[in-house]
Amino acid sequence: MSVMSYSPGGRAARWLYGIATGFALFSGFGQMPIFKRYYLADLPGMAWTANFFITSDIHYLAAALLLGLLAWRLALDARTTGAAWSWGPRSWWGWTLLGLLVISGAAKVLRNLGIYLPPPLIMVLDFTHLGSAMAFMFTGLVVLVKPKPKPNLRGLAG
Repeated sequence: MSVMSYSPGGRAARWLYGIATGFALFSGFGQMPIFKRYYLADLPGMAWTANFFITSDIHYLAAALLLGLLAWRLALDARTTGAAWSWGPRSWWGWTLLGLLVISGAAKVLRNLGIYLPPPLIMVLDFTHLGSAMAFMFTGLVVLVKPKPKPNLRGLAG
């Protein structure tokens, strides 16, 4: 059985995954007050990026959409073998980074709900979340700009 292209939800799922990932990254960087510091919030229509509560709500909504999409994919992946997905992580590296993001993000949500965590643990969680988000972002950028492999058509001619 050959590897087939498998995309449940079609183009809509790919777009939702991209939008959720983009909004999660953008609003996550907005949690660090860099948008006001580097004058992005001074651009017309971008003043909302300096509001912590707005970027926090967007971050939670994007994370919820991303978690829902990935849970749906994992459930379908358990039923389908040999599928090459057209969206989401395709290797152990992508799943590892998303796992780190989910675990560190869940712990940060618990802290925001008022559960006490020691300050050194909070610092480790913050750096783990930020580092894995940046690694996920740069990995995605490399995958987007990397040239696609050309199919080997040498054996088909003749």
